[in-house]
Amino acid sequence: MDKLYSVEDLAAACDTTPRAVRLYMEKGLLEPMRAGRTYVFTDVDMERLNIILRCKRIGMSLDDVQKRLNPTDKHEIQDMIERVKDIRVDAETELEALCADLSHARRQERS
Repeated sequence: MDKLYSVEDLAAACDTTPRAVRLYMEKGLLEPMRAGRTYVFTDVDMERLNIILRCKRIGMSLDDVQKRLNPTDKHEIQDMIERVKDIRVDAETELEALCADLSHARRQERS
């Protein structure tokens, strides 16, 4: 049987805030069970929350996250793949620029 988590426990386990968990519940991205008046989450919910957080870190909107969690067809999935590839290229370009900036700053420190 899965371990059960409260909103606070799930948030702590995934390094986010209870407020974020509640927002994702409100938006329908997380659908916890209820034990009386308390929401309870399982390990499956934790995996889902980790996907949500990963998508948010790369800049996906909540609508995009919803599509990621519940794709309706192969074209939607292919569109998401292309978007993530674009994000990766942009991130690599920015990383190179930041490394160049750091190198330049270090050279100026030595001068």
